[in-house]
Amino acid sequence: MEIALILIGITFIGLSVYLVFKLIKWIAEKRKRKAVALVIVSVGIIILTVNHFFFKKMHFIQSKVYNNLYLIKYPEKDQNILQQAIREKIKEHLNTSHKTGKKLAYTEDNGIFFYEYYKHFPFALFQDAGTYYFIEHEEDLGGFVSEELGMYTEYRLAEFYFEPCKADATLYCGELDYFVEGEFVKADTLKNLDFKKFDLQ
Repeated sequence: MEIALILIGITFIGLSVYLVFKLIKWIAEKRKRKAVALVIVSVGIIILTVNHFFFKKMHFIQSKVYNNLYLIKYPEKDQNILQQAIREKIKEHLNTSHKTGKKLAYTEDNGIFFYEYYKHFPFALFQDAGTYYFIEHEEDLGGFVSEELGMYTEYRLAEFYFEPCKADATLYCGELDYFVEGEFVKADTLKNLDFKKFDLQ
């Protein structure tokens, strides 16, 4: 099965390279085709640039399977802005009733996890699915192609573990760890947070 997939992948790549080469050769044959191609490429670059700077706003996507997992699409490059947004999302999460949901492998129930939204290139046959997989799907720890959150540590942005505050057990406190490219960079402490108990499924 794996050999067949590899052969299909090699065939697809070879065919794609051949078609691109033929297209470039066809365009290069006439000046008018070159001009049209240049216009198309220029318009494409302008559209991508405008989309990147004006329409890619950071937002949180909560997993439909794991209620304590958030994927952040287009995270802010400014770490202060990103970390502030994560802190606010934690407060919002704790103050909102949720169903118990599934539990991520190798984690405890008293955690909230933040990862960058990542989706592999559509035509990459042998890449992992990406963190977006966990929006709709459970982790697959032992299938033909394994998918678990622990495979994507380079996309980890923050983890928050909480418990009742010692001074007031009706409120919650916890430590928030921040990561850049999966590497720990700093810790923060959140105190006296309101917490609504999870509803049962």
